Amino acid sequence: MKKSFQLLLTVVSVITLISSVASISYAQSASNSPAFLTEFGTFVFVQTLLENSDGQIVTYLTSDKFTDLNTDALQKLLDKEASEKDPIIDINGQKFQVIKRKLTITYDKENVIASTILADSNEGSLTTVARFAHDGYPIVEGDKVHSIWTFLRPVT
Repeated sequence: MKKSFQLLLTVVSVITLISSVASISYAQSASNSPAFLTEFGTFVFVQTLLENSDGQIVTYLTSDKFTDLNTDALQKLLDKEASEKDPIIDINGQKFQVIKRKLTITYDKENVIASTILADSNEGSLTTVARFAHDGYPIVEGDKVHSIWTFLRPVT
């Protein structure tokens, strides 16, 4: 079951990412830079999955549009997170590093979640890097929320 879940998650991740990038990569730009980079220089994509205590996917959300995005904190986080294992891809002759990270939280009490948040810890304090506000979904004890973050940033 876990292998099929991981395979399904990987397939959905790749298809969703490709369709997101492909759907916006046809826009023309005077700078000849892919359209998805015009706002802040790095493409950010998040997938949020709510898994109940039986391992069933209850909620699946995706977005490349954010309520809050701290570009300085994002670049610092990516500089810290990047490794040689992160692949380099080519889009229209421009090279991009693909950084993908999965965060999982297991809940121990009931709640309602209305945002997917990426935060960075620096010297004991948390800085919000990105926040995707969405309709709330209820969680109960034992539920897991998986957030899969994918970043494409230009390689110089």
